[in-house]
Amino acid sequence: MTSMVVRSMSFKVFKTSDIEAQVILGGPIKRVVNAQTAGAQHLLFSLGVFEPGQGLKDHIHPISEEVYFVVEGRGTVFIGEKRMEISIEPGMALYIPPGTIHGVKNTGCERLVIAFFVAPGREPTKEV
Repeated sequence: MTSMVVRSMSFKVFKTSDIEAQVILGGPIKRVVNAQTAGAQHLLFSLGVFEPGQGLKDHIHPISEEVYFVVEGRGTVFIGEKRMEISIEPGMALYIPPGTIHGVKNTGCERLVIAFFVAPGREPTKEV
């Protein structure tokens, strides 16, 4: 991680390969940008790197919005109380409003990489 100061603002550069994944909601998540790593006040950015069969348990963000951006691989997002299935592939982005139940699973044969953008991302995620 590199820190630089520009006009009294501090910005950081992260190399995601240097960040250890934590098991969050049952899946490996790299917390890249948050209050602890970057001092972010209105954004949480994480990277999920899922092997076949791995994913995240159903959960909600009571206040925060979330965007999933699929970097590589294929999988299924489960959304809403009825767990509607959405097939995902590279280049797709999904917007998830606050309070919406959602989860994801790598249903493909290769690694699935998803970038997660949560804003403001300050409240605890609630598993459902």
